[in-house]
Amino acid sequence: MKVFSLYQGFFDFLQEIGPETTRPPEIWPFFSARYYQPNKEFLDAYFSQMPLIDLRALKDRVNAIKPADYSLLKTLCAFSPPEKMIDEAYERCRRVVSPPQELEVYLLIGFFSPEGFVMEFKGKPVIGFGLERFRDFRLFQVIFAHEYAHFLLRLMKVKVPESNEIQYVLISEGLATIFSSLVLPGLPSHDYFFFSKERSDWCQANEARLKEIYCSGRFSPQELMNFYLRGNPEMGLPPRVAKYIGYQAVKRYLARNLGATLEMLLLDQSLIQSIEI
Repeated sequence: MKVFSLYQGFFDFLQEIGPETTRPPEIWPFFSARYYQPNKEFLDAYFSQMPLIDLRALKDRVNAIKPADYSLLKTLCAFSPPEKMIDEAYERCRRVVSPPQELEVYLLIGFFSPEGFVMEFKGKPVIGFGLERFRDFRLFQVIFAHEYAHFLLRLMKVKVPESNEIQYVLISEGLATIFSSLVLPGLPSHDYFFFSKERSDWCQANEARLKEIYCSGRFSPQELMNFYLRGNPEMGLPPRVAKYIGYQAVKRYLARNLGATLEMLLLDQSLIQSIEI
């Protein structure tokens, strides 16, 4: 595994421009020299995928940066280096499922980045962490394990028909949730879903309703994907809750197919597409 600590260049940039009261009127050249240009290949790929952002918008966001907003994150990284947590979590993940190829992890500071994600870079999947949203690292290793499972799934280069896309998303989220619970056991169950206790209880109480919505055929695949990503206030659906039925579907599959293992599901695209919600 290789870990690329891009965020250190961002902190170097903040150090160079100094506090807001004395910083230069134009800070893009400092951002570019310390952070953007040294990591241009990766950052261009990142900004083009999550989310799409052009260079002008990027410059506007850079010029609006307030160094004080990053002081907590800098202290957090100094006292709890994310690289060390990644090394520990990776060893735990490897004991459950070893990766078929070398893993690369990129630690960056973006703008409203996902805490953890998998993206394509140089023709292969890599794991990334957008550190700017972290206020603590309590679930950092759980996020790593979750994204590690998605990394394994991405390696299979599964071709999913559009009509089956939402089912694949829910099953893959269920797999990643179960995988992280095996890698890092002992946490409250809702932590593996990244839910509050109240939302987890809601999912348990509304499992039958969720299954009816996602399996009834009343809604198009695109509508169901929108329900999943954004929720639907009119229907009382919070976002992301449908991953719960994906999790339950994977649990049922493993219980009914005694020869099946989590490793088989993560590394065999034909098996994962055979799981039904």
